[in-house]
Amino acid sequence: MAFSIGETVERCANWRVAVAALVGAAGCAAGLFWRQGRLAGLDLLDSRGWYTPAEAAALFDALDGLDADARVVYAATALTIDMLFPVFYGVLFAVVLFRLFRSGPPLYLLPLALALGDAVENLTVAALALSHDGAPSPLAWPAALFTLVKTALLVATLGAMGMGVVRSLRVRLRRLP
Repeated sequence: MAFSIGETVERCANWRVAVAALVGAAGCAAGLFWRQGRLAGLDLLDSRGWYTPAEAAALFDALDGLDADARVVYAATALTIDMLFPVFYGVLFAVVLFRLFRSGPPLYLLPLALALGDAVENLTVAALALSHDGAPSPLAWPAALFTLVKTALLVATLGAMGMGVVRSLRVRLRRLP
């Protein structure tokens, strides 16, 4: 039996999975909110649309200025909480898009690509944080590219969800007497 993403999403496209994914995403969001506070509200790499190696190095220097563990906290949360977050929101958004566009194009693939891009971004950001030696690293370029891809896919996913909701409302309004 061949693996099919569409069949897997269809099996998961129910309220129980959506609620579990929503609860998981909310828990991760709380953890990321804690991280933001722990790191003094600094503008972290994964919340930017783009950055250069010099900007990444400046962030890591600022984290080092907070305390000796700040960069490790950033890397550790990138590899734990921030790796789980895309799993939860990816499933939730895929279920929503599957339900909104059952007979249309496979837009549920957008959040799955978004989650994958976010996970790869988290890996590169963690590697950057753990390997920072005070100088800009060329690894910041691919990390920034993954951040840009993640941002673009997030916009596309949210746009598709918005269009799906509008489309669904229009269909329901036409059915009213």
